[in-house]
Amino acid sequence: MQFISLLDATPEIQAEVRNLRNQTAVRKFMYTEHEISLDEHCAWLESLKDNPRQSVFVVMHDDKPAGVVSLNAINALHHSADWAFYLDSALQGKGIGSQVELWLLNHAFDIVRLEKLNCEVLQSNMAVIRLHEKFGFVIEGVRRQNVIKDGRRMDVVLLGITREEWLEQRPKMQAVLDRLTR
Repeated sequence: MQFISLLDATPEIQAEVRNLRNQTAVRKFMYTEHEISLDEHCAWLESLKDNPRQSVFVVMHDDKPAGVVSLNAINALHHSADWAFYLDSALQGKGIGSQVELWLLNHAFDIVRLEKLNCEVLQSNMAVIRLHEKFGFVIEGVRRQNVIKDGRRMDVVLLGITREEWLEQRPKMQAVLDRLTR
């Protein structure tokens, strides 16, 4: 598995990212449900240029785009950020999400030098909530009825992890993933 900056990716890979984002199985766990137009996608790519508060990577698996992982709301003063990811629906449930999470946590705390990492997950996405908890994230709260999905209000679960918590959890998670990827 490889991670490349979305801005450094070829136009073909950038286009495939839009296709991945528009998969029905991916959109159902996003805040927005509409299909992303080409103009909207291009505007988003443009907004990433020279933006120190956002860093977006393409997850490459078998030399093909398999998903996206990002740091958002990067706060240099407080050494904190939010993060999110999505994967090709055909690859979900195969352990790739765990590999992405391991990479992102290492990147956030070792390379970006964050002290705190946060994320938000729709309450309906229990598999991802459990995945984050397995990696050491702690549920910090719930934004009750915060978004509308399928015409009904839905809760958003807030999770976070500190550098110290990750350093304690990392050897265990690395060992588990090493066994799985052999």
